[in-house]
Amino acid sequence: MVRVLEEAISWVRCLLRWYIVLLMSALVVLTFAQVLARYLIGTPFIATDQLARIVLVWLTFMGAAAATDKGQNIRIASIDKILSERAKTFLSIGFDAILFVLLIILAIKGYAVYEVGQYQTILGTPFSYQVMYSSLVVWTILMLLFVLVRVLYKLRVLGKRWLGEMD
Repeated sequence: MVRVLEEAISWVRCLLRWYIVLLMSALVVLTFAQVLARYLIGTPFIATDQLARIVLVWLTFMGAAAATDKGQNIRIASIDKILSERAKTFLSIGFDAILFVLLIILAIKGYAVYEVGQYQTILGTPFSYQVMYSSLVVWTILMLLFVLVRVLYKLRVLGKRWLGEMD
């Protein structure tokens, strides 16, 4: 079971990295096209700035998910200097539990925003704001997955330590 989960997470990580590369490439192309159109043609393309904004929102959320997966999410680390390893582990699991609850709330509220976005069109594009707001839903799902895996890993390591100490 653990091996299947690790394999699935490995695939998600790989897809996420490639998706971020794709988003970065799209952002560069859209921005470059906008600059070329503005300065060479004299009139900017319609909606490239809107498309770049959609890509930037997606890139921000997917980058945050990738950072969380690598354990680089924002937190105050000054207290870690005075705590023991066991206390740091418990504190880290506690923070992850709080983050998990907040992400569930964000997923629920984000889905409500996603549904409202279907009625709002993005000017100059064939898209509604649902395209942009779906990044919030996907981000919370990825973050929930990464935080859950991180907590399970910490609990597994903690359990092995305790079992090792009891032998």
